[in-house]
Amino acid sequence: MCSTDQRYDVICDPLDLWMVWDNQTEEPASFGGQILHGLTERHAVEVAKIMNELYGNEKRDAARLSGNDFSPTACRSAGG
Repeated sequence: MCSTDQRYDVICDPLDLWMVWDNQTEEPASFGGQILHGLTERHAVEVAKIMNELYGNEKRDAARLSGNDFSPTACRSAGG
């Protein structure tokens, strides 16, 4: 998985262990104070998927809260 459109990605370290990478902060991702490294590839992919579902849309959510969301739902509610 190497997609720049997602906030969280997975990368392999030199010891063939995997980590979840936070593209927004440009550093290893952490959850609950634990850095997400030393994982199997399968585990890292699953964790990145969950992290993207939970936290990957923060920019979109912030835009929606500020009134800059032009999604059909926002347009319907704004139009009455």
